[in-house]
Amino acid sequence: MLNNLPKHIVRLLLILGFSLLLALAAKTYLTDPSFYKYGHFRADAIPELAAGEPVYKGSSFCLECHKERQADWSTGTHIAVQCEVCHGVYQGCPENSKAMLPVDTITLCSTCHQAMPARPARQPQVVLAEHPFPDEEKPPCQTCHNPHSPTVVELLAESDTRAKVELPANLLTVVAKCLKCHGDKGQGRRKNPPIAGFETAVFIEKMNQYKSGALENKAMQRYAKTLTDEDIAELARYYEGFPATLPDPPPE
Repeated sequence: MLNNLPKHIVRLLLILGFSLLLALAAKTYLTDPSFYKYGHFRADAIPELAAGEPVYKGSSFCLECHKERQADWSTGTHIAVQCEVCHGVYQGCPENSKAMLPVDTITLCSTCHQAMPARPARQPQVVLAEHPFPDEEKPPCQTCHNPHSPTVVELLAESDTRAKVELPANLLTVVAKCLKCHGDKGQGRRKNPPIAGFETAVFIEKMNQYKSGALENKAMQRYAKTLTDEDIAELARYYEGFPATLPDPPPE
């Protein structure tokens, strides 16, 4: 029958037949003997995986040594986030029991908190180009947020009894921005001056000068313009209650 076919068709059939035989031989030779014993996978992989040491150990393993973090983490919004998500995976405890963090914490945090249309509205989200201030150098997230219980309320509670003064809901975010530059008690941070203990009238006057442009500071001018007169008055009363302090020393 093949003699009646054109030569190029015969050659094509021979090539196809040879390819099929080669594929069958390769499948027989390369396929593990335990493949498909229990299903479409290599059965010998089951005891191999079972014999391995677990890599992810969960937060319960970490909290055996870091009990001081349990109070914050177990009551905060990050309770669903295991320690190893942020601190990495170790076969045992890290050296000196000191957990490691990526240098770029902004990228780490924005993995979950960068604003995206598909994310649920209840999940805190930020637009990186606008948070905390547009067109400015971005500080590490932990500058303003407690990573184990990342809420503004928790940050305020870490100050002192004056920080627990009730504030209007809209001012919680406002105070969080103040913490970024002026410290959790308004004591000042690095080159930014202290604002703790300012008399209400002085605080209001300076904020209005920033708002009008009479005082020059791009960040403060932009920030002050977002505040109403009532917001400024509330902030003035809030920071007046803290004792005046010297600013934090610059890092060595």
